[in-house]
Amino acid sequence: MTQADRVLSTPPTNTSALPADPTRRHLLTIAAGGAAAAAIPAVALALTPAIDPVFDLIEAHRRANVAHTDALTLQNQLEVAHDPDAYLVSEKPCDDENDAFEALVTASATTLPGLIEWLDYLQKLGSEFETEWMMTDRTCAAVLVDSFVTSLKNIGVRA
Repeated sequence: MTQADRVLSTPPTNTSALPADPTRRHLLTIAAGGAAAAAIPAVALALTPAIDPVFDLIEAHRRANVAHTDALTLQNQLEVAHDPDAYLVSEKPCDDENDAFEALVTASATTLPGLIEWLDYLQKLGSEFETEWMMTDRTCAAVLVDSFVTSLKNIGVRA
């Protein structure tokens, strides 16, 4: 059986984490590795789909719709109390909802999940008793078709 020449219970204190190699090749290798490591986040970001702005537009319309509905409830209460200015309560919320809706229907999705959510939301608006008028009374079909076509192109669907 062979015996060890020496036993070290603690590592030597005069070594560094990197081997000492002052050659040009080693320095270039370290520089190239650093450059590659720095590029990884940029590549990862390029492969990650951007947040689709249509999600924010849907949320903005939802909030505007709730505010408008609440204002209409208050307007109704004021009308029952014979307030001659009751209609003023819902003017701005109505305008805000109209603006949010117009922004929503003229937008185009930039991702497949955004496109699906956008179409689901518009379909839901068109199918509910309180909101179906948004799709039947004020939406121009040509605008929706154009934004739909643009959305498909944005996500890479080609004819």
